[in-house]
Amino acid sequence: MKEYKSKFTKMMFETLLGLCASWFVYNLAGKLTHSFLFAVIGAAAVLAFFLIKVFYTDFISIILTEDKKMVVKRCNKVINIFDIEQYYWSEYPKDCKTKNEDDQDIYYVCKETGKENYIDASNLKGEDYEQLLEDLGAKNENKQVIKVETIKK
Repeated sequence: MKEYKSKFTKMMFETLLGLCASWFVYNLAGKLTHSFLFAVIGAAAVLAFFLIKVFYTDFISIILTEDKKMVVKRCNKVINIFDIEQYYWSEYPKDCKTKNEDDQDIYYVCKETGKENYIDASNLKGEDYEQLLEDLGAKNENKQVIKVETIKK
């Protein structure tokens, strides 16, 4: 059984970003409205958004079991269980073969229905993300590289 958890430093960095964003909103709302109440409400809303995003939405762990199942947990509660053999796994969306450098999503397509969805794994360590893709069979190292010639003008 392998377990992949959210990276603590990434969560703390995003919490710090949330604090900075709420401070910015506090100052901006205070300058524009000259109201302490509006400034505090705006800053509290931004801070609440970031804290919910970091400590609830992005706080996941992914467990691969010996019986070829993947368990996705959020705050130690199981939110999804996948039978690995019933899905196609990829790091790219179905209709696209490129992705943003910082994007760490795991796309899956059900073999029966063809429905595509994704798991946001952006809080996993880079090595853990790559290892998870290999364990799911989303990375094929045996594929031949296709070279594209460029025309220089």
